[in-house]
Amino acid sequence: MVLGKNYKVYHKPADSQRPFSLIVEASRGPGHSEALYFESGVITTLSTEDFAGLKPAHTKILDAYALLGVLTYNAGQHRILYLVAVNSCVSVGKLLFGDVETEVLRITGVAVISLRNTVGDEDRLVEFVKLLSSGIFYFAVPASANAAPSVDLTLCAQRISMKAPTDNRFFWNRGLHLYLQSFGIACDRWLVKVICGGVEIKTLYVAQYQARACIISRFNCYRAGTRFQVRGANDDGNVANFVETEQLICLGDQTSSFIQIRGSVPLFWEQTGVQVGAHKIKFSRSFETMSPAFERHLNMIRREYGDQVVINLLGNKEGETTLSEIFRTLMASSPYHSGMLYIHFDYHANCRGGRTDALITDLKPRFEHKLNEFRYFHSTEKDGPLLQQTGTVRTNCLDCLDRTNAVQTFIGLTILEEQLKSFGLHEKPQIVSRFQQLFAQLWTQNGDHVSRIYAGTGALDGKSKLKDGARSVSRTLQNNLFDTSKQEAMDILLSGSLLNSDYADRARTVLPFNLRQVPAFLLGSLFARMEEYTNTLPLTFWVGTWNVNGGKGMRTTGGTDRPIDDWLLDCAAQAKENKTNFLLGSWDPNKPVDVFAVGFEEIVDLNASNIMAASTTNQRQWCTDITATINKRGHYVLVNSVQLVGVCLFVFIHVKHVPYLRDVATAMVKTGLGGATGNKGGVAIRFQLYNSSLCFCCSHFAAGQSNVNERNADFQEISRKLVFPADLTPHGHDFVFWCGDFNYRIDMANDYVRDFIKNANWPSLMEGDQLLFSKKDGKTFEDYVEAPVLFAPTYKYDLFTDQYDTSEKCRTPAWTDRVLVKGRKFGELEWNEFSIVYYGRSEIQSSDHRPVNALIEADIHVTDERRCEAVLEDILATLGPSDGTVIISADEPNALYEPEVYSSVMGAMALLGEILLIRYSGAHLCVTFSTGQSALKAAQFDGTEIMGRVIRIELCLTDWRDVLDKVISLCRNTAVALSDTGAPLLLDENLISMHIPLSDPSASGLNDLEILEGEEVKPTAGKEFAGSLANMALSEAADVYAAGAHEWGLNEAISPDIIPIQKVPPPRPPPSRPPARPAPPKAREAVTPPVVTPPMVTPPVDPWAVESDLSTVSEFQPVETVSTLHDILARGAPAPVNWDPWGSEPSTFSPSIPPLTKPSFDTTVGSSEASTESPPPPPPPPRRRVGQQLPDVLRSIAK
Repeated sequence: MVLGKNYKVYHKPADSQRPFSLIVEASRGPGHSEALYFESGVITTLSTEDFAGLKPAHTKILDAYALLGVLTYNAGQHRILYLVAVNSCVSVGKLLFGDVETEVLRITGVAVISLRNTVGDEDRLVEFVKLLSSGIFYFAVPASANAAPSVDLTLCAQRISMKAPTDNRFFWNRGLHLYLQSFGIACDRWLVKVICGGVEIKTLYVAQYQARACIISRFNCYRAGTRFQVRGANDDGNVANFVETEQLICLGDQTSSFIQIRGSVPLFWEQTGVQVGAHKIKFSRSFETMSPAFERHLNMIRREYGDQVVINLLGNKEGETTLSEIFRTLMASSPYHSGMLYIHFDYHANCRGGRTDALITDLKPRFEHKLNEFRYFHSTEKDGPLLQQTGTVRTNCLDCLDRTNAVQTFIGLTILEEQLKSFGLHEKPQIVSRFQQLFAQLWTQNGDHVSRIYAGTGALDGKSKLKDGARSVSRTLQNNLFDTSKQEAMDILLSGSLLNSDYADRARTVLPFNLRQVPAFLLGSLFARMEEYTNTLPLTFWVGTWNVNGGKGMRTTGGTDRPIDDWLLDCAAQAKENKTNFLLGSWDPNKPVDVFAVGFEEIVDLNASNIMAASTTNQRQWCTDITATINKRGHYVLVNSVQLVGVCLFVFIHVKHVPYLRDVATAMVKTGLGGATGNKGGVAIRFQLYNSSLCFCCSHFAAGQSNVNERNADFQEISRKLVFPADLTPHGHDFVFWCGDFNYRIDMANDYVRDFIKNANWPSLMEGDQLLFSKKDGKTFEDYVEAPVLFAPTYKYDLFTDQYDTSEKCRTPAWTDRVLVKGRKFGELEWNEFSIVYYGRSEIQSSDHRPVNALIEADIHVTDERRCEAVLEDILATLGPSDGTVIISADEPNALYEPEVYSSVMGAMALLGEILLIRYSGAHLCVTFSTGQSALKAAQFDGTEIMGRVIRIELCLTDWRDVLDKVISLCRNTAVALSDTGAPLLLDENLISMHIPLSDPSASGLNDLEILEGEEVKPTAGKEFAGSLANMALSEAADVYAAGAHEWGLNEAISPDIIPIQKVPPPRPPPSRPPARPAPPKAREAVTPPVVTPPMVTPPVDPWAVESDLSTVSEFQPVETVSTLHDILARGAPAPVNWDPWGSEPSTFSPSIPPLTKPSFDTTVGSSEASTESPPPPPPPPRRRVGQQLPDVLRSIAK
């Protein structure tokens, strides 16, 4: 192995002169080395002379093989930077592409070094270090010191021949590259690119040649996770355990490659709870709402890999039958079906006992003709590509591990015969046999690699029951005890500073997929201009609650009561007709509802057996009844439902909005008996609709006339403990709709209450409302809005009568059932606007409560991706250099060492923006601002004359725009098509799944709930599952969107993927880029500014918000043009504070220099002359030589 520990890391602890600093030295060959310098969140390169001057003051702490980058980690309200280095690795082998030889290494140990040198920082990343040291990550380096650049492991051989860019799907440490890239550091020279997966390389001698046989598996990082933490698909179409596996042969100047892929079933399913033995499958959405993500996945793999053979290996146990049936149904109805061959092959049934003959007799004939069409990749150095692979085989089982390994091995060995033909070796049986044996071994090892990543153990091969049993036990322990910490480590590696932050939440909601992981300093600017690329879409939400007293639905009415149509459909129309309840005068009662949120309390009797294990029979019955009722007015599908004993919530959405539904999740909190039981508590369903986040909550608070404090405590407890994925709480959403039986009573005598009710004196009655009092005191529902209550109390009635309680207890009537709404604010900006247009009750008498509901019209945000990209380009054009550094020099070498000149220049710089660092580099002065816009402002004063000296101010990164483009490219999906000869796509990705059909509504709702409970439900013969795309007529979509144009506030019907937004002002012209070192211009009019002592510059937020308040990001401002430096000084400097550059503090301004001689002169801020009483200034400080007093820190940048 040529690679050695060529990286040496030195550090110097903080002292009174400067903060902690770190140097990384890289040996680039005999007598040649380079160095990186880290200090105060700033990174720069050091020349050999600079490094020689700094090295004696630093101590070596680590030798490393390679650098992975800088991790930005969230620690409360601060961010910590870590340098991540490889300190242990082993060689896997060498790849040979033509004359380029590359060595592949497996990482076995990493070290993390905190760049703030605080005790305990490294302890935060124990699991992160363990993950990177687990032997599942690989990188490549040139095989010799003078060799060509190494092969990019993120690319297969066919994409390498196409000169494709790095594939970010498999680039696992790209987030660690971002920080160095933003400072203009050449990442290709300093950092390595890492893949997660498995690499096995063996050498086979064929005559005088060395053949390299290789299997490379690359894990996709867009939905990375462990076995029971990440399942199925997400809304972007990415699936869990998606692996691209390449079978590669390199022989002489020839290369042959064949690609296969695997991935979880692209539906929304999971296996929750402790998994021992049986693994019950639970669907997290209804069938109809799965279709868009399913189509996106098919579109994605077709775009990236061409035509497909989809092999489904699921069997008939533990819910696999249902999962497989839905998969088959959606495949059959997909518009991509014509370009894909779907094969269901029950592996366990056909290959029981390790008998794999069925693979040859039953499976192979079904797809062999497709393999012949897809071919494989073959190229020579002389002629280039001779064959190209035009499609792949996608294989899945439940975990995409053991069964998938067996079938992929079979397919790989099948195509191996064809690959050997291209090398002319097929007529040599001995060589063919050796290749087959070798690749069979490689495929077995590859299966172990993939299994260790996803399941924690090697693969189960079925050959040894003892071995497989031991691995199964190990998997159970691993998955249930250790996978959570492993998942968190993966999230830290892939998300970095955006993990579980408010920025990440807003980015997921507002921004397109390609922009969700851009650095924080760009996110702040994008969020500040959201109005330029978003439009509002008014939608109507029906939110209702009903305590049904254990009732089972409409059938409990015994035919003597009104149907639930009055509550679900006709409430607003009846209010307008009868002049009852609250109704906004301008509201059209016939306007269709877009989202129904139906909450129930006491959906089952609150007895001991139900509290321990609540029945779901009533839940399914209510779902059937509600579905049948609301579908009288349109096509609605169930998003999800959740039940906690008696509290149950259903959310339905109109079918036209389904393609824009994302990130559905549920949560529940028990509050009964101190949180031990679920007879009281709350449930919630959240999702993103278009580009707004919505949360629907339903709760049942403590009962009792006097238990106000308990009810307030229930609200606080539920608000705090309702936590969704990514640590989202209800109050972190754009809109929160909260309904339920809150049990707040009226503090009045029973007789007075009934008298006020008789006279419909609602204002007087509201004076005793407990909810109103608690809300005013800030104890509950703070910032929530409730419409005027213009209806009688909804509790407590005698069953099937309109009489309040006549029992012995004779309870006081009260408004226990309520609906409240809240819209999130961004500072003082009223961003999420809504209005409650109806609020009232219905007169259904089958319970002791009356149902209540509200109609809310809310402005939902819709992001135009093209406008968003245009705004981003505008921001990038005027953002300035991401390192925020300018280089200041004078026409006389020693001028900047003169105290008067230095003070004047730095006083003006301090007025342009917050300063992070000031450094000398020989005769130059390097100033780093907190933002690139401040650096652009400073560069406008290039050529200004101060005190007889021409001051030159240049940007450190003259190519800063290109640097920002490289930063953005690290955040995008850069995957290119495997072949440019494939068939064109059937549909544009933005038009996917626009036609979502419905089967029998009642059957749809019933099946949804049965699946949600993990039960296996076989579809009724002759009926198709809901969600089939083929059954919806095109005329339905035309009617929906033509009729829906006026609902969206548009003048004409439009395609739903092209939504007009407000006019955006034209982009600001980008500033001209300064030349590297232009000749000094003719001196401007001489300006003799006052000698200003610059104010103290504390280390503010750098562009990456190091150790800063995460919520504080300055709003984007255009660069202000100022004619001369004198104009800045004429405005007056900030009041002087106790700091000067010649003192010993603060250390941040001069972190790498000893204290200078303090001049004995005074200044007056804003004065044009120095004080006549001050003594004359001392002579300028002597010239400093590198290694003596002031090292030439940034000479390389100045050049």
